[in-house]
Amino acid sequence: MALAILFVIVIGIQLGRSVANLLAGAGWTWPDANAGAFPSPIGTAFWTSLPGVLSGHADVGLPTPTPDGLAARGLVWVSLAMTEVALLSATIWVGAWAYRRWDPGRMRGMATAAEAEKILGVTRLRKVADIVRPDLYGKHATATAAPVQRTAGDLTERTGPQLGHGLSPWLLNGRRTKPSTGEER
Repeated sequence: MALAILFVIVIGIQLGRSVANLLAGAGWTWPDANAGAFPSPIGTAFWTSLPGVLSGHADVGLPTPTPDGLAARGLVWVSLAMTEVALLSATIWVGAWAYRRWDPGRMRGMATAAEAEKILGVTRLRKVADIVRPDLYGKHATATAAPVQRTAGDLTERTGPQLGHGLSPWLLNGRRTKPSTGEER
């Protein structure tokens, strides 16, 4: 991780110098890939020019002949600072996103808000709102009735399948009661 951040910083130095030269009118510049003993896509000049670029020299490590109108020292420093801030902000944002996405402590098996919207949809949620939140959207949600007093084993106010209804609907808990239909309210 530290090596990746260090590489982003180094890329930012060369990218900042190239942006400064582009703004100064010299065009896009990049270190010479063929300079040095070991030619590579990045090149030896990419690494050896870093101290010179950090000191504000816009021509260090560029292929010869260098273009005219290279950036001044102040523009190089401003461009370096802005490029580094942008790259490091993007790196931190990507790292935070990846950590939230794949960290070991994430909640597994839970749908995101976007996934729930995609599967359920607002129309479906509104259609079943009285089931999902009966306290807010049920048919008795706005009625201000007296509180219901219940005793242990009282099944008169319950709706839906309860334990015992399938066995003997007229004989529950040793007393004769009529099974609830949910319409007594």
